[in-house]
Amino acid sequence: MCRAFSFATPPLLCSFRCMETLNAIERRVIGTMIEKSLSTPQNYPLSLNSLTNGCNQKSARDPETSYSEQQVLETLQVLKRRSLATEFFGAGSRVSKWEESVVALLDLQPAQAAVLAELLLRGPQTEGELRQRASRMAPIPDLQTLHATLESLNTRPEPLARRVSDPNRARGVFWAHCFYPPEEAPQAEAFASTRVSPTTSPTSSALEERIAALEARVAHLEQSLGVREQGPGKSDEALA
Repeated sequence: MCRAFSFATPPLLCSFRCMETLNAIERRVIGTMIEKSLSTPQNYPLSLNSLTNGCNQKSARDPETSYSEQQVLETLQVLKRRSLATEFFGAGSRVSKWEESVVALLDLQPAQAAVLAELLLRGPQTEGELRQRASRMAPIPDLQTLHATLESLNTRPEPLARRVSDPNRARGVFWAHCFYPPEEAPQAEAFASTRVSPTTSPTSSALEERIAALEARVAHLEQSLGVREQGPGKSDEALA
């Protein structure tokens, strides 16, 4: 189990003291902002419209959602009060933009941020799935690199990710983030027989990675098409 957060040290984390847990929409909003900051930095920070669309994407999300702009805005205001999100107003613009503050507050490297974003967006996943999916945001060339990234999140003074599979399991190991409320925290029993069994073929991990790679490509294409549909003459202000 993940320990409750304490924020006496280092000073960098003092303003992060409220983030002991995140509810479902807070996880989706923060995960989406981290994802977009890494995968489409040219379109970041995000308008409320863009962020709402990102939260409700039909790919790279589990579960699919249909949050309204009002729900997302109310969540952003809560995160802003907790110093987990920042609102900006551009010169002469009436439409504000939003960005997350979590990556800076936790001093995360790109690969760590990408893995954490994937866990926030889709919940517990295998190492193979995480490598392929997070690789669309930051370079993670192999499972060894992914495993080292997960361990770096797990071995912090206040862990950000944890293994939820049985310790004796060698393949198809599931990991989860540590921001669930206690009643939502994934339990190892739920993953005891999920996807990979002791008799599973050695090709299972490769198949998982291929499926995850296809999902990542679909998400990338969806993002590209979304940008093209706006067209060069349309801005977030116009959409709003």
